[in-house]
Amino acid sequence: MTKKEINERIKVIKGLIKEDNEHEASEEFNSLAGDLHEDKKYDILLEEFKKIKKLIDDKTDFYSFELAYAFDNLNDADSSEVVYEHLLNLSPNNTAILNNLSNIKKRKRKYREAFDLIARAYELESDDDIISINYDSLNQIVTEQNEREIRFKHSLSHLEKENKFVTDKLLSFIQGVKKDENFDNGVLPLAKWKFKAYMKTDEQKAESLREQWLDKDYIINTGQRGDYHEIVYELNPLLEKALGELKFKTINPEWIKGIEKLNIEFLEEINYYRNLKKLNKVNKKFREILIRDFDELTFNYLVKSNKATIILAGSLIETLLIYYLEKKKVKSIEYELNNRKLNKSLYDATLNDLLLFLEHKKLLKKHFVHLGNVSRIFRNFVHPGKELKEADELDNSKSHLCYISASELINNII
Repeated sequence: MTKKEINERIKVIKGLIKEDNEHEASEEFNSLAGDLHEDKKYDILLEEFKKIKKLIDDKTDFYSFELAYAFDNLNDADSSEVVYEHLLNLSPNNTAILNNLSNIKKRKRKYREAFDLIARAYELESDDDIISINYDSLNQIVTEQNEREIRFKHSLSHLEKENKFVTDKLLSFIQGVKKDENFDNGVLPLAKWKFKAYMKTDEQKAESLREQWLDKDYIINTGQRGDYHEIVYELNPLLEKALGELKFKTINPEWIKGIEKLNIEFLEEINYYRNLKKLNKVNKKFREILIRDFDELTFNYLVKSNKATIILAGSLIETLLIYYLEKKKVKSIEYELNNRKLNKSLYDATLNDLLLFLEHKKLLKKHFVHLGNVSRIFRNFVHPGKELKEADELDNSKSHLCYISASELINNII
């Protein structure tokens, strides 16, 4: 077909569009597309289509198999995909469309979509050699992809065991490769020097990490090579999300330090066994409560849970004072405060009531009352409003004072 003949037919099509006869215009254009396709003049077909689509609002009537083929032939897979998908909605059993659209999806590494399409074509025409070959090829790819997905999921079991250095390098690497211009749907050709750059570490560590990550399936060697013969890797697509969740699964370092210090020598140092021996002497009614609270107090003190230590110290001291007064046959407490007489049963009394009564009756030496008041004052931080309003912080020094107060009172009251 000559250029003159093409121009004359385009002139007719434009005239039909001008007359608002788009249906006939689309039929004429699709006929022209068929002839240009037969002559393999794909560039001219696209050139004319781009001119025509400027004249119409709805260009889908001008879509044809030949137009989709031309887009794909001239490396515009995205446009080809759009046209093929539109045509497939109109002709869902067209095996040529199913096959060609499957090929595009395959090149884009949309393997499951590609397989679904070729499987439909294979069901319709299993004796077609091209469709049969494409079906077998994609079936193998999807099977391998399923196996890779299992490997990728399993690899996450390694992630929680990694130290912070490795997870930081892994995150840096993921962020780096995703910005690489050659990164495509999780796959990237990578020269070894790029590992060093994306991990932000030295060459020796980068190589060591690369080998470890291959072993753990954080990355997979696809067996393919890039334009410069560099290895093509596939990045585990589950890693980034898992790393994001992992930052909430860290172990408080103070807990780790505390557990490491949990030994007989340290417990001896803080008089744990001395106090435990004392607590075991109290009567059964109080023994279990006091030992339970003392153990919880000691553990929280060990792992530097400051608020829990302060609250537990206050609770332990309160129970200890009730035990001490009950042993002295005290059933109720009376004391005067601001010219008012207060009277409460022993079990209804607060820590403040107990301390004021003990001081008033001189049943406890003053410095022991002061030790009890240390825990009472800091225990007020149990109320969130106090901590929010005041600049004072619940630090290690306060929890240490409270623990020592509880410890000394156990040693001297029992």
